[in-house]
Amino acid sequence: MDFVFYWKKSKQIIDRLIEDYLASIKEWELLEVSKYILKDGKRFRATLTMYFTEALGGELENSYKAALATEILHSASLALDDIVDYDTVRRGVASAWAVYTNRRVIFITNYLIPTALNMISSYGERALKLSIDLWRDTAIGALKDMYGSPKNYLETIELKTASLFKLSTMLSAFSANKEEYADLMLDLGKYLGIAYQVIDDYIDCVKYEKKEIKELVGSAKQLYEFKGSDYPKYVKEVYNDAVTNYISTVKKLDIKEGFRDTTILIPSFLAYGLLNEAGISEEFQSFSNNKL
Repeated sequence: MDFVFYWKKSKQIIDRLIEDYLASIKEWELLEVSKYILKDGKRFRATLTMYFTEALGGELENSYKAALATEILHSASLALDDIVDYDTVRRGVASAWAVYTNRRVIFITNYLIPTALNMISSYGERALKLSIDLWRDTAIGALKDMYGSPKNYLETIELKTASLFKLSTMLSAFSANKEEYADLMLDLGKYLGIAYQVIDDYIDCVKYEKKEIKELVGSAKQLYEFKGSDYPKYVKEVYNDAVTNYISTVKKLDIKEGFRDTTILIPSFLAYGLLNEAGISEEFQSFSNNKL
């Protein structure tokens, strides 16, 4: 299976699900800002929910509510992050708060978040509880991202980024009717999230040293202060440890035939995609033990 093809196909479905959801909002005060917050995006976390639902032998349609909820929560978290970080640009256009003011965006995210959690409740009490816990972890991670100690870098990225990856993969256990795999899918998401964020922070550090960005913020700043000029070696270690643990977890799952090889390569797909987008894809093979 070609994961890029799967992702593009899933993105079309997710975009349609979001359009249908927005069409259900009748209050214009909610609709305008919700539409802005939810527009565009790679839809990768929602794609993970759909992909792993099928990989575990479930029906794709059963993942639609979970995928939509995941995308709503992710988009809401980005809108709030932009307010906290004073980022005025998101996905190549003005951030939601820069257009609608931070007060209005906060009101709308306060509407979107419980709406998403209500969707998740259709998968049962445990799915909802785990999701609430993960959203709490995301909030704690956001605090650590701004105020945490560099020595707690790994904890910061697990909380701030891996929590929503964990949500994406965990929900697939419920949408596939394989609740017994929920803990393993949480582990899977954790390792994916760590692999993703450490590469993202690596890119920021590279850009900083090239003077392409003026200053480092958040977890990238913590990484650089924690390891200094040794950060490339550390990133390789963290990334490869995360991928090794991810593959070990995959082997404990009953993955549907035709999905296993693609599943193994997802961390590499993520890392290469980030590096390629940053214009330094040639660095992928230099620190990854896994080949695309």
